[in-house]
Amino acid sequence: MNFIAKAGLLTVRFRGFVAVSDMRLIVVNDVSVVRGGATKVAIQCLQACVRAVVDCTFFVGDDGAGLKEYGLHIPTVALGEKPLRDGPDITNIFDRHFNKRAYEALSKLLWESSEETVVHVHGWNQILSPSIFHALAQSRARVIITAHDFFLNCPNGGRLNYKSGEICPVKPMSFECLATNCDKRNYLHKLWRFRRMLGQIGVGNAFWERIEVILVHEKMEAYLTPGPIGNFQTLRTPTEPLTWRPTEPWRRERIMFLGRMTWEKGVRTLGEALRMTGEPATLIGRGPLLEEMQVMLPHCWVPGWLDDATVSELADQARIFVMPSRMPEPYGLVAAEAIMSGIPVIISSNALIAEEIEENGAGLVFKSGDAASLAEALLKVKNDGLVQKLAEGARAFADKIAPSRPEWERRMIAIYAGKTAFLAA
Repeated sequence: MNFIAKAGLLTVRFRGFVAVSDMRLIVVNDVSVVRGGATKVAIQCLQACVRAVVDCTFFVGDDGAGLKEYGLHIPTVALGEKPLRDGPDITNIFDRHFNKRAYEALSKLLWESSEETVVHVHGWNQILSPSIFHALAQSRARVIITAHDFFLNCPNGGRLNYKSGEICPVKPMSFECLATNCDKRNYLHKLWRFRRMLGQIGVGNAFWERIEVILVHEKMEAYLTPGPIGNFQTLRTPTEPLTWRPTEPWRRERIMFLGRMTWEKGVRTLGEALRMTGEPATLIGRGPLLEEMQVMLPHCWVPGWLDDATVSELADQARIFVMPSRMPEPYGLVAAEAIMSGIPVIISSNALIAEEIEENGAGLVFKSGDAASLAEALLKVKNDGLVQKLAEGARAFADKIAPSRPEWERRMIAIYAGKTAFLAA
């Protein structure tokens, strides 16, 4: 366990208002290496605090090495453990229900903090476990949680039945939920997840009623209620274009996918649609289905993960981006990044952002999990005129889809400082 000395408390002025007065912020996340949206936002919170000269500590389950990539030198408490996705072992059966080391380390950190401590939690299911909530409930710290998924009330975190492929209509943690085999692995793993969620709920309603939840999309609230959690505010993830160069997608040919190669991200649906149409495409990402896609789609380029500079160059050549997720995708960062680049998208009906993309003429929506529906959409965008019209819609929608990075930082620091009411935005 690695403890690094904390910085002093400061009072500063941030873009026109007093941001912090004798406040300490603790940002909590499973990992420091960016492989998904939750960690990316956690890092952005740390960067915002550095720019605002906020006294900030990072509490992280892994070794904290991911901070080096961003040149962040901040006080860090790192447990040095590896996430479940990197290969679980027998000890995980017990300590990922309740990670005692995480509980003790966070309790110690909170005990050393002043009463003005604010704790911002991002991810906890890979390493930290619900034990962190037991530590937080015993402190007087103000607790903010960004809901990047549905692990606040759903055992599998996706509000998705991984067996049927449908959005789950069952009340989370009910007897019907217990009896439903919805897990991506097997029913025994569902029972393990259910037991872990009982430990999370067991912190008590008094704690859950006082936490503040930041939603990355306003439609998430319907999936997190009813229940003891009631303090919601929407703050969409700051987004930058995949490419800053002017794009003319109707003159391009490349169909693109960028994301994790997993079933819930709709990769198999996309693979089937590409095989049905024979359309060439580039699928960028890593995950358990990478090799399957490479074999399934010999007429496509499936290189695995690529660095940001290469993705930017390829995006400049993109005709369309596809986001085929089968889960109720809370936001869909790639879709927003493409739209901000003036590139239209084809998006699953299960994505929470799908309706507004269609209403703003920035893309097409297909029926989630339906390869034939996606194939039909892929054939539609062979029409140059349609793609040009969708690209115009994407450019018009770009300024509305997400806040700019400076605006997001201003609002986040205001939330930390209690300068904004915690109400739905």
